[in-house]
Amino acid sequence: MIGPRFPLNTVQVAIFLFCFFSLMGCSSSFLSLHRTSPAPSSQALSQGPMENSDFIRFRAENEERLQQCRQATECESALFHLGLAYISPESPYRDRYKALEYFNVLLGRYPRSSWTFQTRTWVALINEQVRLELNQRQLQAGLNKARADLHRAKTDLRTQENAVRGLKDQLDRSQEIDVEMERRERELLQGKEIPTPRENY
Repeated sequence: MIGPRFPLNTVQVAIFLFCFFSLMGCSSSFLSLHRTSPAPSSQALSQGPMENSDFIRFRAENEERLQQCRQATECESALFHLGLAYISPESPYRDRYKALEYFNVLLGRYPRSSWTFQTRTWVALINEQVRLELNQRQLQAGLNKARADLHRAKTDLRTQENAVRGLKDQLDRSQEIDVEMERRERELLQGKEIPTPRENY
């Protein structure tokens, strides 16, 4: 017995509707899959507290990660972020030499790390800053020495000027004495003789 036949257009519509709803289900599940937020990476997790300026938590988390890390990537990340914790301008732990220590350990232990380029950049910046400050201190020391030498020279000059002034005063007084003596000598030579005592007869 042959079953009932559906018109061809009815079969086509049914197939179309089946495929349509199937595709709608797949697309909705696909969209829901992509709408879910991806799992945060270790980098995002480690930088989160620093973005909120919570450096106490940031340093503590990375110190713990460094002590417990088993894979190279975890150790590299912890070393790099500890360096950031000590180099960030807003960090209460700001210590560029401590940051340089962590960065150098990272470069020494993991020369092929994904953090190598950033770490080398930070090391270069820190070293340049140290060099500039050293030059500044040397220039300041030279300037202070020049000021001290100038002050000493001015003091010596004033001392010499006072000595010259004293000698000039002595010379002036000596000249006045010579003039007075010459005047008295002239008076004596002009006939002012010393009277002789009278004899008693």
